[in-house]
Amino acid sequence: MDNKLTKIRRTFAAQLTSKHKLKLIIPDHDSTDSVFELFINEMCKELHNKLLKQNEQLLQESNENSPLFMQKKQLQKDIDDFHLLDTRQDARAMQQIIERVEHMAMFNKKSDIGRVTSIAPSNKQYQPTIVMSPIKLTPSLCSYRALCSELVDRLNWPTELFASEYDRCFCKTCYPLTMPNACQANIGNKYPIIIPRNWMKFGLKVDEVQTKVHQIWNKWAVSYHGTLPNAALSMIKHRQICLPGDTLFDGSQLNIRLGHIPNQKAFFTSPTIRYAAQNHYATPMEFTSQIDKCVYTAKLVLRCRQMPDSFVIQGQTLNNSQSNESDFCDLIPDDQIEWKTDKRGTVIFDGLCVRLKKVFTHDNIKQDYFQQTNVLR
Repeated sequence: MDNKLTKIRRTFAAQLTSKHKLKLIIPDHDSTDSVFELFINEMCKELHNKLLKQNEQLLQESNENSPLFMQKKQLQKDIDDFHLLDTRQDARAMQQIIERVEHMAMFNKKSDIGRVTSIAPSNKQYQPTIVMSPIKLTPSLCSYRALCSELVDRLNWPTELFASEYDRCFCKTCYPLTMPNACQANIGNKYPIIIPRNWMKFGLKVDEVQTKVHQIWNKWAVSYHGTLPNAALSMIKHRQICLPGDTLFDGSQLNIRLGHIPNQKAFFTSPTIRYAAQNHYATPMEFTSQIDKCVYTAKLVLRCRQMPDSFVIQGQTLNNSQSNESDFCDLIPDDQIEWKTDKRGTVIFDGLCVRLKKVFTHDNIKQDYFQQTNVLR
């Protein structure tokens, strides 16, 4: 890392420590690289923990313009920007970050690493310290999120469809087991939100007029719909559900797939992603990651918002040969696990959920595997 980037990285770390009011002492400008790396390590851990707390608080927050939501959005951006400096993935974005850091340093001398030795107040009773433990640097952007992002990039969908400020990772690191499995969306909303553990949700843009007129964030239920990539893309572009017999954007016709109930011209969802992600609905696909050279099984599920009382609640319709009872949600009874509707304007899509499971590493890849499986490389 050259001298200028090293200085920028240190300055940026000091600025983030001050901005987010972290109880850490900023090392003096002539401190060794190892001291600074320990400081940056602790800063990343503190920012990550702060993000986890904000995510937990936001589980019951529906107002996207609330102060807490805006704070979380800015914190996530700062974490991603710092990660970008470390990985050097985008030269243009890096230059913009460097210019912003230098500009901020000019107007905020207390954040300049060459001038400030500590952000601690003068009160001697306040003595925060850095824990100098030999812990591996905590990644700003978790590895699972990076892998899922690679898969979505590989789909080559229009970037205009996505709203990255609503991205949310529910892996074990970003959403620990200590956090709740479900939460109540809003007072008066009788449908709980079941957390999609081990999934990464990519935010999708929605029609602002529609959300305000129907008070979607306050009143509509959260559900999930497992499907194929081409059908998912078509529904997102159409901004409405597709029913059997509809022509998709790629020219193909959406038919009732083998094993599904015949003559059912309806749209099926579930309040739990564990049911919507059954192979019968979310067809697995394989892809080889260029990040770690491993092969993964991937599934795509759309997260939906559904108008209350516009759907029929019914029991699971998978027969024993198509389902695995242990995969069903333990929070929703089987006789309420499937929702059925034929009303097009009552469902919108606000997220694309991705789940990855490692099949094998690059060293164990067998050539005949690719001859038998449809693989996304």
